[in-house]
Amino acid sequence: MRNKMITLCPTTYELSKKMPNFSGWVRKMILENANKTGITKPDREMLHRECDTFVVARWQQTTNGTYAWFGYCETCQCDVRWKVKQ
Repeated sequence: MRNKMITLCPTTYELSKKMPNFSGWVRKMILENANKTGITKPDREMLHRECDTFVVARWQQTTNGTYAWFGYCETCQCDVRWKVKQ
């Protein structure tokens, strides 16, 4: 785990003190928001067309800020990227 400080108003501070696991609730809300906005997605198997092998792919941000599926093909021993159709 890593620490991240947040600022609460007096009302939200008092409410947070009454919650049994405030940090857990914050983590859950962040992940739910990320799923809704498309920032995170569960890993999936995708077809590597060059060798017809299924590869476990992870949804990641690219260097230009867009998102794509990335995986590693054990058969071809290469990195694979699947671009999202716009």
